[in-house]
Amino acid sequence: MTPGLSDLDRAVIEALSARYARGGEAAFDEAASRLVIAICAVLAHTRGMDRLRDLINLVEAIGEVSGKRVPLH
Repeated sequence: MTPGLSDLDRAVIEALSARYARGGEAAFDEAASRLVIAICAVLAHTRGMDRLRDLINLVEAIGEVSGKRVPLH
């Protein structure tokens, strides 16, 4: 794996890779979506809704720049 990754990075990558290997793209997409939802819930709980909105806006802006417009709310 890529040097500089934390143990958490590796665990997430391995879990998502295993999910893909067992269930294909749809299973991977579902697992990744659930992970994003969990991260958003933790962020909202620990940092507040304003910080969560800031993150959503940032992700949407990056999507627009990259040409991959994906509304998140």
